[in-house]
Amino acid sequence: MSKQLAVPFSLDATGAISCIEHPDRQLSQRVRAVVAVTPTERVMQPDFGTDLRAFLFATNDAVTREAIRRTVQSATTKWEPKAVVKAIEPIVKDEDQGIADVLVDIGYSNLDPEATGERAEDVVIRPGGRVDTY
Repeated sequence: MSKQLAVPFSLDATGAISCIEHPDRQLSQRVRAVVAVTPTERVMQPDFGTDLRAFLFATNDAVTREAIRRTVQSATTKWEPKAVVKAIEPIVKDEDQGIADVLVDIGYSNLDPEATGERAEDVVIRPGGRVDTY
């Protein structure tokens, strides 16, 4: 079983670097990285990420929500091809403050027969950098 560094970086109880071994958690962590990183933030991969900043002050309507869905879908397909995006749902939490979440429900593709039936976590991306997992 492969290991992946835990993000955010931390140490485990023994003082070793924390790693994730469960494939669902690894996939969830990689998708969170794709969606939370804005293009040009990574020097060696300037195209990596999803640009959600364009939607921070957009009108909350069906056109904007569909544009967010397409943006997240295309970035996930490009950078994490093993992930299957089951649903992308922009959710407005507070009309007055303009706070929005983007719920991304992911799972594995059928390319890995051992992974079918497993369900990865829901990822909530808050434009501006904060990413939560539920």
